[in-house]
Amino acid sequence: MIDFRYNYPILRSQHQLLMQALSELEQDESYMKMAVPGGHPEDKKVAADWLSKPGFPIAADAVVIGCGGHHALSMIILATELSGGKVLVDPVTYNGFIGLSSMFNITLIPCPVDEDGLRPDVIAMLCKAENIKAVYLMPTIHNPLCYIMPLQRRQEVVEVARQFDLLLIDDDAYGFLDSGALPSFAHLAPERGFYIYSFSKILAPGIKTSYIVTPEKWKSQTENAAWMTSSGSVTLYNRLVSNWVKQGIVEKVIEEKRQAAAEKQRLAANVLKKYKYLTQVSSYHFWIPLPQSANARQFGERLSEKGVDVVTSAAYNVTGDTSYNGIRVALGNVPDEKVLTEGLMIIEESLAGLF
Repeated sequence: MIDFRYNYPILRSQHQLLMQALSELEQDESYMKMAVPGGHPEDKKVAADWLSKPGFPIAADAVVIGCGGHHALSMIILATELSGGKVLVDPVTYNGFIGLSSMFNITLIPCPVDEDGLRPDVIAMLCKAENIKAVYLMPTIHNPLCYIMPLQRRQEVVEVARQFDLLLIDDDAYGFLDSGALPSFAHLAPERGFYIYSFSKILAPGIKTSYIVTPEKWKSQTENAAWMTSSGSVTLYNRLVSNWVKQGIVEKVIEEKRQAAAEKQRLAANVLKKYKYLTQVSSYHFWIPLPQSANARQFGERLSEKGVDVVTSAAYNVTGDTSYNGIRVALGNVPDEKVLTEGLMIIEESLAGLF
């Protein structure tokens, strides 16, 4: 089976990097002890420096360290007491957040999007009609729609959030692939913006470290949520990541992954040149819109029968609106170019029966 479902790219060189890093790790008894709530100060300082942008500094005290992206989302939901409330999302959004919302009894309110992302005017309209507590966003290389929200649109979203006192949850799973990444919602609205920066895709899914930039109002609750859900983060992983950040290794891996993703995108563009799809030049996934008349779930099943696994809009679609029919094709788990081409050709041939 050719796996276009999951998106955890690992470079061949990373295995040796891990072995080398473990052998060079300084001795520290803290690796075996209970973690410091929120993370050790030295690791939080590295995180803050890494996440700061010109004109948008991040204080080390604003960072809480978690155990990956899903853990970070769970921490934020618990800390802000979103359970039982309403959260505004894209009409097709990350299926992991859909699953967590179901577990926490959160009602998702879909908001229409355009090529720049969520529409601020509709956010305002929905907030007048519904008691919405927060907005969940993936503004840089959205999953699955791939859009990048421009700075002006981000600022407009912040204005609406301040008007209606909304929390902003910025999940930056794929932003590392955009070399011109814009300020996050934690940069633009630090009093209400949470920012999640997980290393699961940047480095590897086995590296369970995430940085959560947290508004001052919610800092103690977020640290408590980290403690109650996992007794804190994993100091060994955090120190490995800190060392790699300081040594420039994370930056190097990111650049190599951008180049690898761009090469995969060029290959996909050649195979799928007859069809329109949504992507970015260095994204590890793309979104193929399907006709409203198509049954996306059945199309995915037919692809599986041919040896290709994708994720269909059935997993991402909040209300089942057929105007958002589509499939996400993830390229990160297929390192072999020949296999990648074979899988894309199966998709290309299968699309012919829909258009």
